[in-house]
Amino acid sequence: MQYKKLRHSMLALSLCFFSHNAASLTLQQAILAADSYDTGIRAARELNDAEQQKRLQGFSGLLPQISLNGGFSKQDQPKATYAAGVTRHNYSLNLSQPIFDVAKYATWKRAEAMADQGQINYMLAQQQLISDVSESWFSVAYAALALKNAQRTSSAFRQQLRQAQRGLELGEQTRLEVDEAQANYDNATVEVIIAESDLNNARIRFTKLTGLSGDLVPLNIMECFVPPPLPDLKKVKAQSNRHNLNVQLASFTLNQSRADVIASTGNHLPVITLQASYGNNWSRGQNENDFDTLFGTTSKTRNTNIGINVSVPIFAGGGHIAQSIEAAHRQEQSRQLLLDAQRKALEEAERAWYSIMAGDAKIRAYQKSISSAKKRLESTRYGKEMGQRTVLDMLNAESDYYKSLKEIAKARYDYITANIQLAKATGELDYAYLNKFSCSSYN
Repeated sequence: MQYKKLRHSMLALSLCFFSHNAASLTLQQAILAADSYDTGIRAARELNDAEQQKRLQGFSGLLPQISLNGGFSKQDQPKATYAAGVTRHNYSLNLSQPIFDVAKYATWKRAEAMADQGQINYMLAQQQLISDVSESWFSVAYAALALKNAQRTSSAFRQQLRQAQRGLELGEQTRLEVDEAQANYDNATVEVIIAESDLNNARIRFTKLTGLSGDLVPLNIMECFVPPPLPDLKKVKAQSNRHNLNVQLASFTLNQSRADVIASTGNHLPVITLQASYGNNWSRGQNENDFDTLFGTTSKTRNTNIGINVSVPIFAGGGHIAQSIEAAHRQEQSRQLLLDAQRKALEEAERAWYSIMAGDAKIRAYQKSISSAKKRLESTRYGKEMGQRTVLDMLNAESDYYKSLKEIAKARYDYITANIQLAKATGELDYAYLNKFSCSSYN
């Protein structure tokens, strides 16, 4: 059912992709491009399609097996007075239907669990692709914003350095103020170089995942993300325990182990099978005569057989007992792995939930900090004009203001990635979840 929903989501995304132009690239379109471009997800899709065939393979063991056999042979005795050039023909239609076979039932249940496991593995690959592309998408946006902020900071400090140098020539500024302006400008230049490198790396990773240019990622996407109200932590924990894909994968692994226990139990039980066959046999001599008729070289028989075969295991050297013990231990191992997966999912969900709480508080705090830093910068500029503030005060105020801009961009990035991690932990991260990142300003 979940697999069908993913297929429908992909179709909807395809329509969305062709309804927009390349210049207005959205996150949904980037995910769609990655789904077609990334070789890992394409390989996972083929593997899932192959794994789904196990359902029919396992169930086929419970259905009747029908076969048609036939034969033809020729025996030639040239010097014999009879039975010369005898041709023999035969055919038979055979049917075998299991009536009581625990091993074949266990094979069917194991195949069902393996097919479900293959589907979950594919959904995990899709979820990881969505997570990787989303984080890469916002990494490009954050790196571009950081570069823009670094360039603005560098330009402001370059202007301050020029003013300080002119002031020193006129005797209005001190060497300390010039050195301070020079240090700030040099640090800003380093920040620009680092930001350019980070942006290039982010774009390279985005291109590797999607095959699209990183230049297509819009720059104002982090500010437009408005997440839904954060659910209660108890609901988040319960949802991660039920819908986390790693938990579901461990659950299907446990189902396989249970099927192995059933199969090992079947080794101690009888196997009952219905057998039925119908066929004809006939032979004919090349030059028939009375001797051929007398000695049976011309004959025809018809056979019909119906029966039930019962096979009861008595002793197999202790191997079946060892298999039963092994299956029981493996089932317990799978149960412990399921418990471990549930605990990890709970940990991931709880950590992401608290990260969202902290991220939201950081963003609000940095918004106030930016407002305060901007007012401080304006007051410092006015104070400098009035002769009450120095160039050093101006430099410090500008440095604090641009630092606040950088920190709120990082806080928004962390907040968005925390939301993605929470959706991943609770099993909500799918193609439909990406609608939360839609922004009319770049659609």
